Amino acid sequence: MEELIKCCKEQGLRITKGLKAIMNALDEAKLPLSLQELEVNPQIAEICDRATVFRTLQRLEGIGLLRRLNFSHSGAKFSLNTGDAHKEYLICRLCGEVKELKMSCPVHQLEEKLSEENGYSAMTHELTFYGLCRKCN
Repeated sequence: MEELIKCCKEQGLRITKGLKAIMNALDEAKLPLSLQELEVNPQIAEICDRATVFRTLQRLEGIGLLRRLNFSHSGAKFSLNTGDAHKEYLICRLCGEVKELKMSCPVHQLEEKLSEENGYSAMTHELTFYGLCRKCN
């Protein structure tokens, strides 16, 4: 968390109690969280209103520390975008169930190859699988 706070400072963000609370909630979450889930979190609700949570998420996404995942069933959800915590997800198209894939990312090697061959740096990618869960099948 200290490294994330340092990055926020370097990018010119004010380090507020709200920012810390939102980042802590995202850091502790097992799955991505929606704006609604964040705004009702007791530690966040005490200090931030919905607009503040939304603006904070926008700022974190703007500096690359937040990953926005667009789930067709339940709207956008957010997770911290740290290199060592990159996660891939499986999402049910009907009920919106989200599962983290417990496997190494199959795209990392391709990403490295593309970076090397094309002279790109700081490469990232998004990989999300959609299907029907057992309940909806």
